[in-house]
Amino acid sequence: MTATATTGGQQLGSARPHMTLADRVEVLTLVDRATPADQALLSSLVAAGDPDMTTSYRKVAGALGLDVPADDNDLRDILEADVQQVHHHWHRQ
Repeated sequence: MTATATTGGQQLGSARPHMTLADRVEVLTLVDRATPADQALLSSLVAAGDPDMTTSYRKVAGALGLDVPADDNDLRDILEADVQQVHHHWHRQ
């Protein structure tokens, strides 16, 4: 399997392993487990970039004991704010 070149860089395409919803939730939960309570979850970057990932994000947040709004539009607003917070935090690092 080979990576596909795009104008923005490399894209994994078919080289990316298939992950089930449970796999995605497990990986994202492990990544975000170390996220301090006063910071946005890194998985917000994934969920904001792919609307199909909102279910995974909801499950990750739930596994970490966090509440998320039931309304998808409200969640989208939160994800956008969280992405800005993540970018701001890591830009300063």
